[in-house]
Amino acid sequence: MSPPPPPLRRPPSAPELVEELLGEILLRIPPEEPAHLVRAALVSKPWLRVVSDPAFRRGYRERHRKPPLLGFVHNLYDEGPIPRFVSTVASPCSSPALGCRTWWALDSRHGRVLIHRFGPSDLVVWDPTTGDQQHLPLPPYSHAYYTGAVLCAKAGCDHLDCSGGPFLVVFVGTEDEEGNTWASMYSSETGGWSAMAIADLSASTAVDLHSYIETKPSVLIGDALYFTLELGKAVLKYDLAEQSLTTVDAPETDGEMETGVFMAAEDGGLGFASIEGDDLHLWSWTGDGNTVGWKRCRVIQLQSLLPDRNPSLSHGVIGFAEGLDIIFLETPEAGVFTIDLKSEKSRKVGETGGYYAVLPYMSFCGPGQRVN
Repeated sequence: MSPPPPPLRRPPSAPELVEELLGEILLRIPPEEPAHLVRAALVSKPWLRVVSDPAFRRGYRERHRKPPLLGFVHNLYDEGPIPRFVSTVASPCSSPALGCRTWWALDSRHGRVLIHRFGPSDLVVWDPTTGDQQHLPLPPYSHAYYTGAVLCAKAGCDHLDCSGGPFLVVFVGTEDEEGNTWASMYSSETGGWSAMAIADLSASTAVDLHSYIETKPSVLIGDALYFTLELGKAVLKYDLAEQSLTTVDAPETDGEMETGVFMAAEDGGLGFASIEGDDLHLWSWTGDGNTVGWKRCRVIQLQSLLPDRNPSLSHGVIGFAEGLDIIFLETPEAGVFTIDLKSEKSRKVGETGGYYAVLPYMSFCGPGQRVN
């Protein structure tokens, strides 16, 4: 006697099948403009249900891997120091201002912004997409000049969604009288600062023992953070594992050092970008093997990428978006532009305003989320 036939399986209902196919289609929308997903969510309730599903958001992040550039933060002096968020996308994921006074933004990374607050003086780690603020005390070491960095502390994190997870803050200060430059690291998991690491600036030929730290954003390369020293003459390397400080002199360029920025090079190591004449010069540092020093690896002509410039006005590199290979340039006549180092395409993202530095903000943003 033959065995009974297997039970018939009911095919998925049409709405379930449509939503599954719709999800596969929407996953392919590029993340560079969050407004596209927002518009998709407004088509109908089923579309909103798909886009708002946490499983869809996880799949969307995993598919595209690199969080897109949503905007940048820079500091204003109107009525006291004010950090201001400038959107680079046409979506409701951004807000024109943070609504605070006497605050100074120091760094932005892994979906967070590090801010120094005056009166009372402390540090704030701010998540723009959730509005969450975590306050922590300054390290118990004297300083007249300072900067800082924030980064995710979750082991093995892919940094696609670091919201709510553990974080580290590295604070670097220069004492006024002795001129010593030091660094200390804060862990959100332990709630305390590490012992002070002192920089040996005598190893650098470009700076003296009394050089101060610049209040410019850091760059994360591998397991090290890099901070700019006085007028961009050198970079201070903080090893996150060893909690030690060393210095590397900047390359010898024909441009003004303070108009350049340290960045991640195309080979994954330490790099430097500066404007010399009408060109953007990219440098790469080699510190291993038989070759030690800087190498000019690329020159990008700016004449065709930017509006006609006035040679009597100073132009400069004011920021670098980690992981996206995007440079921010300030042009006093026309505003702020981004240069995509892969495509060599430019885009205007800000008006004129005397920028000292900008902090690029990268994160995935969809319906129901916004930068507060």
